Amino acid sequence: MEGLLLAEVLGRLAGSLPAERSPWSFPDETTAVLPLRGGPALWLLASPADPRLELRDDEPPRAGPRTPFQRQLAARATGDLTGVEQLALDRVAVLRFGASRGFVPEPPVTLVAELTGRNANLVLLGEDERVLGVMRLVTAASNRYREVRPGVRYVPPPPYEKLDPRAATAEDLRRGLAGRELRRVRAVLDGVGPRLQAALERRLARDLGAAPGDVLQGEALEAAVEAVGEMVSAPARFLAEHGSVAGESAAARPDGLAQLRAEAAALLNDRLDLAERRLADAERALKDPGEPGRLRAEADLLLAAAGSWRVEGSRATVVGYDGELVTLEVDPRRDAAGNAQLRYDRARRREARAARAREQLPGLQAEVERLRAALASLPTADEGELRRLLSAAGGSEAPGGTRRRRRGEVEVGVRFVDPHGFEVVVGRNARENDAVTFKVARSRDLWLHAQGYRGAHVVVRSGGRQVPFDTVLFAARLAAGFSEARGSSNVPVDYTERKNVWRPKGAPPGAVQYTQQRTVHVDPARDDAAAAGSAR
Repeated sequence: MEGLLLAEVLGRLAGSLPAERSPWSFPDETTAVLPLRGGPALWLLASPADPRLELRDDEPPRAGPRTPFQRQLAARATGDLTGVEQLALDRVAVLRFGASRGFVPEPPVTLVAELTGRNANLVLLGEDERVLGVMRLVTAASNRYREVRPGVRYVPPPPYEKLDPRAATAEDLRRGLAGRELRRVRAVLDGVGPRLQAALERRLARDLGAAPGDVLQGEALEAAVEAVGEMVSAPARFLAEHGSVAGESAAARPDGLAQLRAEAAALLNDRLDLAERRLADAERALKDPGEPGRLRAEADLLLAAAGSWRVEGSRATVVGYDGELVTLEVDPRRDAAGNAQLRYDRARRREARAARAREQLPGLQAEVERLRAALASLPTADEGELRRLLSAAGGSEAPGGTRRRRRGEVEVGVRFVDPHGFEVVVGRNARENDAVTFKVARSRDLWLHAQGYRGAHVVVRSGGRQVPFDTVLFAARLAAGFSEARGSSNVPVDYTERKNVWRPKGAPPGAVQYTQQRTVHVDPARDDAAAAGSAR
């Protein structure tokens, strides 16, 4: 959910607070609904496919908790809703609940809704801002910036350093946008995501015939400033007026091709920004090839001077091999040997990162060039080509929901298609398991394995969509059927997203560890028909 759209919803909600409420309802594992007495229901939808916060007038379903976090939320956030806020224009909503009334009152708590795409999360905090519970654990192994797990102090996602269009004057907007390409507006303005960016481009394409690559100056700049003002005053209405119409051919609308070009440009620019950042990371990793050697030399010096070094704060003074004093930055909590080990470890990591960068650099350069060429082709592309570009940039979903095979992808394993159209890939030996997990699967694909048994790695190729629970059961039966538990019944099968699976250092092919898993119990199956049967 984009920041401006979230701000609009929270503004509506803030006008009715404090508000009495009814008990929570949980329609599914990633949705929480809070009915407000005398008003609409607050819907928190934390599915990675489309996270958002909505106020709805329709009657919410009566459904109890389905997960441990939902049970905790229902038990702890029982007071009235007393306040809401947004962190700048980030996609993060903070909901504050007062103490509950009753024989055993619950203290005030805070619920943080991080509506940040594939990293969407719900986090319950106590009065001291420490995490009480979380829908999705974020560990140091998966995020270097912060951890989100019970017991740690909550740290919000890193903020964007952009211009707040709500507080900006027309002159501020002119200065910020002047000389930039239309497609780069969202890089300047906080709270503007791909949907609002595409709507803005469609508005200017309709009024001026502007293309996403046009530079904002003169009449185009003034029109952009005016359009941004309209967008900020009523984001949802602006999106409704200038958004695309689902199911309608682009050629059938007067501005259809221009709108389709705007959508393609917004998506391709997102992919290009990511590819350029990855390329820049690789180039930085190769920038100073002598750094690992310098780190090892400093480590050797620390070990040689272990008995005579002097530490003041975070700096240590040692005698160099030539008799001159050398000052080094150190961790004062560690001795000389400990600081030497830190440098040896850092040198190994730098060398490994440089090796990966050398291997990835040609592919990253080719990807950047491909995306730049695709953007350059937009002005002359017809509707079919535009839709092909959108499909390729967005993950290339084929009819029926399964992805087309990526270029160079290894053809391994047994492949099945579940009743919902999802492709399920099953490894048959250790090497196929390794390829299925680390070459075929993408980060948000679903990964399954029979718990406690040797057997297949199974991947559901999600294409970025939410995987239905029926599909989880379908794949789980195959995981049990292609394992040592195939002759048993009621077999436990773990499942998690592929991004939570890794191969330990030095482990043989097919040996993995994983986290954030859930478990289902199923009867084994080795074909489509049996896998589509009922679970125990």
